[in-house]
Amino acid sequence: MTFATSLTLLRILLVPLFAGALLYHREYHAEGYAGNAWYYAAVGLFGLAALTDGVDGWIARHFNQRSHLGRILDPIADKLLLVTAIVLLGTIGVAGKGRLPLWFPVLVVSRDLILVSGSLLVANLLHSYHFVKPHWSGKVCTFFQIAVVLLGLLMPGNPSTWPILWMAGAMTSLSLVIYLKQGWTLLHRSSYGEPSQ
Repeated sequence: MTFATSLTLLRILLVPLFAGALLYHREYHAEGYAGNAWYYAAVGLFGLAALTDGVDGWIARHFNQRSHLGRILDPIADKLLLVTAIVLLGTIGVAGKGRLPLWFPVLVVSRDLILVSGSLLVANLLHSYHFVKPHWSGKVCTFFQIAVVLLGLLMPGNPSTWPILWMAGAMTSLSLVIYLKQGWTLLHRSSYGEPSQ
């Protein structure tokens, strides 16, 4: 196993630690504890996990540590971290500070479930698991979702963060439409015997 893949695995292991720290902060706050140790731990754990995301990719590219396992685990690790953070920040939020509006985690989770279901459907029908081409909207969507998580952790409930939130919602919706269109096009071409390119 390469060092880059080890960092990806570390990111996966950091997800439950981040979630636990945020949940403990909420529990302690509910019991009247005034300290923010668990909150700072949650911020630190998310920051460390986000850092490994950039570092493992850089190492894989510059030290020729690309691997099949890494290509599978990297997007799983990214999605686990982002979805966990968005769901927690939209439901329990940061105790005593605020939370994301509930529509945002609902939108993000719905998009991912639809895309995963659609991917499995198209892959089953076309007997291929390599059919979706990465699109710029997906990368921009991820960028804004990360920004929302950071703002949700550092400035929860602050109205000044709403423009970023709405932009993230718009890009999440746009990327869903674009990827669904790609899947529909592949199914349409396949039904007429055209090459999927």
